[in-house]
Amino acid sequence: MGVIHHEIVDVLNKDHFFEVLKKHQITDLYGLASLLSATGELYPLHTDKINMGALLNYLESARLGLVNRVFWPSSIAAFGANTPKVSPQHTVQEPTTVYGICKKAGELWCNYYFTRYGVDVRSVRYPGLIGWRSNPGGGTTDYAPQLLQAAVMKERYTCYLTQDTPLSMMYMDDAVDATIKLMDADPNNLSIRTSYNIRAMEFTPY
Repeated sequence: MGVIHHEIVDVLNKDHFFEVLKKHQITDLYGLASLLSATGELYPLHTDKINMGALLNYLESARLGLVNRVFWPSSIAAFGANTPKVSPQHTVQEPTTVYGICKKAGELWCNYYFTRYGVDVRSVRYPGLIGWRSNPGGGTTDYAPQLLQAAVMKERYTCYLTQDTPLSMMYMDDAVDATIKLMDADPNNLSIRTSYNIRAMEFTPY
């Protein structure tokens, strides 16, 4: 493995962000900066500013030729209560959270930059992600890894979802593997530039 560089960047500061991209000669940009669903409901306008502002700077960096490809994560939050329980790729999307609204709008921006400017942008709609390396924070599906960690630590955990509420989940390593495979795919084989559905399993709190 080569040298790993770490640099703190405000993705809303376009000039500094672009300067760092050029400095390190970034080719593939994985734009993950975001406020998640639960946190987003506490600070809706701030969430919109961060989530949409960051995405537009990612897309602009590719339009200007600073990077070759952009990966931007969407989410099952882009759906909504009227979406079928087993969601097809193209379906009703009426999100009711600020986070979900940002994801729906972001998918449209991604497709716009692809069709208008030829930006090679790729995306998946992540379900809830379960990992062991870091504590979750701010997401609706965070109860799952939090519950598991509480069990390991032999602590009590209170879940605020009803016991029969099913949510889509995926193990973090599988999500990373799927993301890398999508980024390595031949662009000629991609038919969707909004966001691909991706799923692994569903379970309820009970």
